[in-house]
Amino acid sequence: MRKKKIFLLLLAITLSSCMEKKYKWAAYISAPREYPVEVYTGTVNGVYFSQMGGFSNFGWGSSGPINFIKAIPPDRLDITWLSYVDNKFYTGNWKLPTEKIKELFEKGFYYKPRDEAKIEAYDCINIGLGPKGMVVVWVRGSGHQIEVARYQAHETTIDPKLITESEKYMFEKDYTKDMLTYDGTIPKDLRKQIEQYGYPPPEVYESYREKYLWKPKVILPEGCKITSMYIKMCNGEAEDPYDRPIDAKHRALPYAFQIEWFIGSGKQKKEYISRIAFTDEAEYWAKYLKAEGEDEIPVDFYKNEIRKLFKEHIDKNKSTELVIKINPDVQLKSERVTDLYIEQEGKQYNIKEKVTRTGKLN
Repeated sequence: MRKKKIFLLLLAITLSSCMEKKYKWAAYISAPREYPVEVYTGTVNGVYFSQMGGFSNFGWGSSGPINFIKAIPPDRLDITWLSYVDNKFYTGNWKLPTEKIKELFEKGFYYKPRDEAKIEAYDCINIGLGPKGMVVVWVRGSGHQIEVARYQAHETTIDPKLITESEKYMFEKDYTKDMLTYDGTIPKDLRKQIEQYGYPPPEVYESYREKYLWKPKVILPEGCKITSMYIKMCNGEAEDPYDRPIDAKHRALPYAFQIEWFIGSGKQKKEYISRIAFTDEAEYWAKYLKAEGEDEIPVDFYKNEIRKLFKEHIDKNKSTELVIKINPDVQLKSERVTDLYIEQEGKQYNIKEKVTRTGKLN
């Protein structure tokens, strides 16, 4: 009788697992451009994903190659990687917030790229590997990304007996040093920025997670309407409410905006896009507009004016507006964002350190 009860219990568990809803999703890794990593081994739910292996410095919170599967939401992450800058291996094994991930997969988000509004699904698990063993997990969909977990890995030493012939290169003397001077790892322009601004301190990625109660307020010429506002935050989160009003909520600080808007209708309709990045790097948007360019977090963002203003003058629990005023009639594209400031309780703080560009949308 006891054996029969155990059998029935195991059968019930198996059937329950088989009946659990499956979703289309993928898992991949990301790392800061200036802190490249190489995964030694990585699994989600015990299943190895090829895109989790190998080199990555797509940018903090940015995406890499994606291969989808259909499966139940993941509940465990096990990963070991090599940090080139730290010249150390880190490892960790954690339970993922499955219910939170499942809730996001189920709920989705509002999506309106052109005229047809719909609910789009979150379908990616983005695993961020930061300096000093920092791990952040985001759930991502088109134009939207939300942090769901933060973990801390610990340093580890790989048992030489476990190293295969194909993995020996990772343990060669000066391997990480050589990789950091290789253009394919860190491009020349990025190395110049690191020389100019220095490496962002490892702890800054933790401070990037700090949130303030704020919302953007865009002031356009009369008769204009916003169709899309893509906001990228320094903690790796991103949102694009399209034509919906943006309410004040606790967000990390933004490092980039891309605002699409138009004036007129029919043949008289003119569409524009305004881009804003908080950096001293004058060529930021010029590089982004090149083929395969990415609007990644600027290397100098950790010392940028916007962070200092928020830290020194803004109460994180009182409603704040980041005001953006745009005038397309200004001749220079780089000066069409005519006003940019933070406002809280009637006090304004101008932001001077930024790179902007407003032009017609194709």
